[in-house]
Amino acid sequence: MLLGCLLACNLSAHADGSGTERFRTLTVETVYPFKQTDFDPPVALAAHKQSADSDPMTTLQRHFAAMRSGDVDAFLSTWTRSARSQLAAQQLAGDAARSAAAQRWSKVLTGREAAVETRVDFGRYVLLAYVLRDSASGQIVVKDTLAFEQEDGAWKLTQALARSPLLSSWNAPNGRVQVAPDALVDGAR
Repeated sequence: MLLGCLLACNLSAHADGSGTERFRTLTVETVYPFKQTDFDPPVALAAHKQSADSDPMTTLQRHFAAMRSGDVDAFLSTWTRSARSQLAAQQLAGDAARSAAAQRWSKVLTGREAAVETRVDFGRYVLLAYVLRDSASGQIVVKDTLAFEQEDGAWKLTQALARSPLLSSWNAPNGRVQVAPDALVDGAR
């Protein structure tokens, strides 16, 4: 009887909205084990021997070659089917968009050399961290990481890891990053 009264009293005390609010955090740790290979010196893409998409470096080499030549179809062929259709529909739809892309690529790549600094093997994915250096000054003008996965036996660029902390933070100094849940990042509750 006393327990029933305590429970009823406790419930009624909170039913009127007089409860105490507090903000807390919950940390859920997800561990991404991967193998990292650093190239010293970095591997110049121009010097990499091509072998028909049998490795991610060859795909990256073809990717940049397509961009240098302004060949949008060859550029799209370096991506997985799902990424290719997304790019074609959202960023490369129509002649004007394709022409603008080719002009951007020319601006970014002219007078610059690409080299791969790091390879990260993560399950069925491979990440390649590359730099673009100005040929004249040797200065790094672009530093980025791209993700690859095999599709029909060939390595292709993929968007499958686009929202993964692995793609954006694999090289975090202490190996730890904090990522807010999608609901809070998107502003939805």
